[in-house]
Amino acid sequence: MSAFLSFISVVAAWTVLYWDSFPPLLNRWNTEDYSYCWLVVPLAIYTAWQRKELLPADSHPAAKSGYFVLLMAGVFFFLGKASAVDALVFGSMWLCVLAVILFIYGWQSMKAFFFPLMVLAFAIPPPPFINNMLTFKLRLISSDLSVRIMQFIDIPVYREGNVIDLGMIQLHVVDACSGLRYVFPTVLLGILMAYWFNHRTWQRLVVVLATVPTAIATNALRIAIVGYIARNISVETAENFFHDASGILIYLLSVVMLVGLSMFLNIFGGKVAGGDMPRRTYGAPAACNSPMHLVVMAVVLACMFFGYQSVLSGRVIPERTAFDSFPMSFSDYEGKREYFNDDIVKSLGADDYLSGVFMDKTSGRNILALISYYNYQEPQRAAHNPVSCLLGGGGWDLTTSVDLAPDPEAGRPFQVRRLILQRPGQRLLALYWFQQRGRTVTNEYLNKIYLALDSIQKQRTDGALVRLELVLDDGETVEDGQKILDRFISNFNSLLAPYVPE
Repeated sequence: MSAFLSFISVVAAWTVLYWDSFPPLLNRWNTEDYSYCWLVVPLAIYTAWQRKELLPADSHPAAKSGYFVLLMAGVFFFLGKASAVDALVFGSMWLCVLAVILFIYGWQSMKAFFFPLMVLAFAIPPPPFINNMLTFKLRLISSDLSVRIMQFIDIPVYREGNVIDLGMIQLHVVDACSGLRYVFPTVLLGILMAYWFNHRTWQRLVVVLATVPTAIATNALRIAIVGYIARNISVETAENFFHDASGILIYLLSVVMLVGLSMFLNIFGGKVAGGDMPRRTYGAPAACNSPMHLVVMAVVLACMFFGYQSVLSGRVIPERTAFDSFPMSFSDYEGKREYFNDDIVKSLGADDYLSGVFMDKTSGRNILALISYYNYQEPQRAAHNPVSCLLGGGGWDLTTSVDLAPDPEAGRPFQVRRLILQRPGQRLLALYWFQQRGRTVTNEYLNKIYLALDSIQKQRTDGALVRLELVLDDGETVEDGQKILDRFISNFNSLLAPYVPE
């Protein structure tokens, strides 16, 4: 009975600690990209039940390892909360599950629990900027392959980055309508299929490694089918297929291909019943013989909760001037303010923003300026690396990303990150930096570290992301464009103090 009560106490403390983290986690699960996560927990429980015979009959808790994992869970929790990275908080949840297993069964149980824990890790959605950068590269490969398929079947097509131009229709291969949103569930499916249907280690490895190429190839086929429909049936039918039914159909095709690969490996690779090594049955799982460790864990989780409430729950929001009063005419620049629609404002997650196009009267060039400001930052509403936004559409491809040292003589006394993007016939020079709580940084990870430190020391997480863009003229060098933006920064940045508090 004491073991049962100690386990209940851990579950209760775990639930209270992560209570405010469940809504953002479930919100991510409710998106189309991560809807498969709803199946992950039941699958992890089912695979654990399948492997229950591998549990040792005589368990010995791994107390030292359990407390170390619990310590890491606490570190991940506080770092995630302080730096507004919810993936770290979700990872902390997973580490707590591992700690409970170690406290009850010890390392001897990892033969049974390793695979279920690996499956359970798929319930953690990766940070959006990592997901965007990963899938962008895959989209480019998929787009190029689809163009080659259409050219092979004599369909005229032109590609600019991730934009497929068929003349009568343009296809933007972005996450919102891309079969590549099924990459993660396809990888998970491949892991499960390899575990259930293949028994040699090398066969399982082949199936898992084939998942990403399969997702790329089937998505390229999907785009080629859309091109064929647009050319031979109707544009309307092609658009409906592209945005509605094609994603799930292509996912089913990926499933069929992986099943076929698995069967082929079993037939021609030599199926061995029971796996590479005979499975050993250890008998019924033993009861927890050290409930005290679970009681201590419950107390630690409770202390983490009260520590979070006392250290990180308070917010200091400094006074500032709203961007509505920002001067659109200054020095040699004449600007025109732009406003986003509600959907873009919601996705931006900012409390205030400035978007405008400023004409440089000296050079006659237009400079796009965008500042997103946050009174406080938390997961799902924080300044982030804008690369994924710049690459999200319009056919741009990133060619260069470098940090530029401060150049006081040019009027820019701080470091900026310079991006060079291009598409056929055009080049774009973009600069950005994080201007937050008196610091100017360009590295997103360093920015998260400062965010965590200031959250603990100052209870401040306010800050802004500043982004400037200039379309380069034909024959214009990057350095010439940089001089234009540096001159703009020297005038523009001096106006920001009332709007972005130090």
